[in-house]
Amino acid sequence: MLGRLDIAWQLKRRKREAYQLALIARGWYDPHARSEADAIFIGGCGRSGTTLFKQLLNRHSRMACGPETSMYGLPFNPENIGPYWDIPVDQLERRVRAHRNLVTFADEFYADFLRAERKNRWADKTPNNVRVVKKLLTWYPNGQFIHVVRDGRDTACSLRHHPKEKVVDGRIVPAKVTNPIAKCAQRWLDDTSHGLAFRSHPRCLEVRYEDLVTEPERCVRRVCEFLGEPYEPAMLDPSATPKGSARTAQVLNNPNADDRISPRSVGRWRKDLSFDERREFVSLAGELLIALGYAKDHAWVDEPQETRA
Repeated sequence: MLGRLDIAWQLKRRKREAYQLALIARGWYDPHARSEADAIFIGGCGRSGTTLFKQLLNRHSRMACGPETSMYGLPFNPENIGPYWDIPVDQLERRVRAHRNLVTFADEFYADFLRAERKNRWADKTPNNVRVVKKLLTWYPNGQFIHVVRDGRDTACSLRHHPKEKVVDGRIVPAKVTNPIAKCAQRWLDDTSHGLAFRSHPRCLEVRYEDLVTEPERCVRRVCEFLGEPYEPAMLDPSATPKGSARTAQVLNNPNADDRISPRSVGRWRKDLSFDERREFVSLAGELLIALGYAKDHAWVDEPQETRA
């Protein structure tokens, strides 16, 4: 017999499914839609440094990047936007009804954002953007995609207890999650592979987390050159973070994103992964680790596990 919570969950799921079917029926995901916006899209496997990276862009005098939207990489849902951006969900739903497709909705949504931030160019940082790069580049012929890549072993360590926070009724509340390393490794393999398929595209740039935290200025200058924007030293200065961007979920799950850049998390797998977990990772994603140059072979599995300080 179903409990009250089970029934509520099923009703909510059916409502989401019905909403998606209605959107599809009216052409919400129109593949022929186009926007002239010079948008910037940031994506990559979760816990790869995308929040840290987006905060650097957000400090630029011309570029603005708010909380995650999941607007493109997941089935569109105003509930994935409203609480994170401090916008009433019913207001977003009215906007949806007023637009013929996702692209025109996003154009208006981000035009409002730029006016509020008094900036010229918007960026959407949502890790799952990496799953829909083809759509993004097609919908936005002037748009650019930045794929943030991190050592899969360190990423898996961070994904183990992710997410640590979630938004409930407009408030950030703690979330207790423990994911098996196999699940984390598979996610890194799948999401990273999506992005790598476009690494030679002229409007795509691959940014390594390790480069970002060890040589931040050199890395950010390269990003600015790719984007056609001037490098600004303020991008590396946490005190330059725009106060107007203090929305509820600006740095959700990564409160340290506005600290000074540090390489302290590089190589954390040496302490955090047991020998069994290392073997599990290799069985699922070890070859991609080698292909990306993070390992020469599988010998790292047997390296001594470092002691936590």
